[in-house]
Amino acid sequence: MSNIHTLQKIFPAGFDNGYGSLKLLVEGFEVVRVPSYITNAEMEDVPGRVVFNGSAYTVGESAYRTGNYFDRNTDNNENKVNNALLTLLGALAHLPHRKAWHLKLVVSLHDVALANELQKVLNGEYQPILAGKQSDVKVEVLKVVLEGMGALFGHPLPKKLTILDFGNGTTLYSRYNRGQREVHTAYPIGVEVLIDDISQKMKHLNGGKIGDASKIRFCLEMGHTRYSRDIDIKDIYSASLKDWYEKYLKKVVNLTLDAKHQGDEIWAIGGGCLLPGFKKLLEKNGFKILDNPVEANVFGLLEMAKTISSKNPASTSIK
Repeated sequence: MSNIHTLQKIFPAGFDNGYGSLKLLVEGFEVVRVPSYITNAEMEDVPGRVVFNGSAYTVGESAYRTGNYFDRNTDNNENKVNNALLTLLGALAHLPHRKAWHLKLVVSLHDVALANELQKVLNGEYQPILAGKQSDVKVEVLKVVLEGMGALFGHPLPKKLTILDFGNGTTLYSRYNRGQREVHTAYPIGVEVLIDDISQKMKHLNGGKIGDASKIRFCLEMGHTRYSRDIDIKDIYSASLKDWYEKYLKKVVNLTLDAKHQGDEIWAIGGGCLLPGFKKLLEKNGFKILDNPVEANVFGLLEMAKTISSKNPASTSIK
């Protein structure tokens, strides 16, 4: 990375430790976006491999590729906080090696009541081995913001705005008036609910076994419905998408359409926007889908980190 000053040690960064995927964006580097999976399986020094505090684990795509058991953020509400340091180090282990990282982070969280907990988990100085190489990592959390706030940062906001964030674990409904948030409601009906339904319904295609949620998610994220070489879940996906929408999402989408009726612009973000065929449905209803809806939040978090750091230059290094 020629644009990174080799002497630079302090890096503003945005971190979105999502239920479904974690996103880390460090200034000057490519965004790291990997599934929120953690495995303790024996592995080579692959990207995402971390040795820390006497134990070794792997975060991300490789955790899924082992075929062994892995933990997911989705499996437990507390995981987003409890696993935050593990997943952050795992994300760093996907970037080119540096002897020292000092990260000034802005982090997003679905529940700001847990902000202090999250800061306690993350703040500190650590000596992990990242993808086989020793590193000194210092983490300083500048701010914890509500999920989805990053996506708005730096966008000229309409006077009245309602946003739906289609995440893996939750669907978030937020309303803003002149940039001030008035409502922020999390519904526990994310893409995970849809994937779970598909996995149950595909038994007859899968030799009587329920489908593997990670495999279903992977093909949908790739924009298709080929579960494996021999299994296409297209029909089941269409039926499940309809059910998911009717049973769970219709209520919150209708709330948003009421807001539109009252003069709000309506925007959509989050990975759910990219589900095959779903984006069309949203656009037909008048939603504006933000560019890069999955990573919009973390790009904004980095911008916030840069803004906060530059207001307090005493704490930043050589520019």
